[in-house]
Amino acid sequence: MRDQGSTPAAENPLIALTIKQRQVLDLLIEHKTSKEISRLLGISPHTVDQRINHARAKLGASSRGQVASEYRRLIGIYEESIYQFSYMASNAYLDDCLTQSDTVEPEISTSPEKLIGQETAKDVLNYRVGPELFEGRWGTLARLGAIVALALLMVVSVLGGISIFLTVSRLIGS
Repeated sequence: MRDQGSTPAAENPLIALTIKQRQVLDLLIEHKTSKEISRLLGISPHTVDQRINHARAKLGASSRGQVASEYRRLIGIYEESIYQFSYMASNAYLDDCLTQSDTVEPEISTSPEKLIGQETAKDVLNYRVGPELFEGRWGTLARLGAIVALALLMVVSVLGGISIFLTVSRLIGS
């Protein structure tokens, strides 16, 4: 039961943080730099630093490292992180993931397959952005070949368009 003088923010300091500040802090506890966080969230590094500084003030931390460890500690106490698959997440989060899957041994390991359910880990870790052809030993060569092929296709398309335009203009001009 809560005292009449206490507020939800006094019970849970995470309530004082905005969603955007929490997004930045979730990536900060994964040891991301301001540049990396800004690229992932599509904001400027200055905005990232501002959000970290505002969160620092709200959590009473004196440094960037201290705000990260305080945020990690508070997440462990109050709730899970916004990004579901943080391998730096608290033990409470890992325990929750482990109890949701019957295929995982109860020991906690650094292996992502053991941190979350087997099927989920495979889906997350083996998600491919491009075809397999562009990966591996000859991946760079395959990517360069694809770029050259696309460039040639564009040149042929432009030249074909120009020739069609010239033919049509001759027919109209005749």
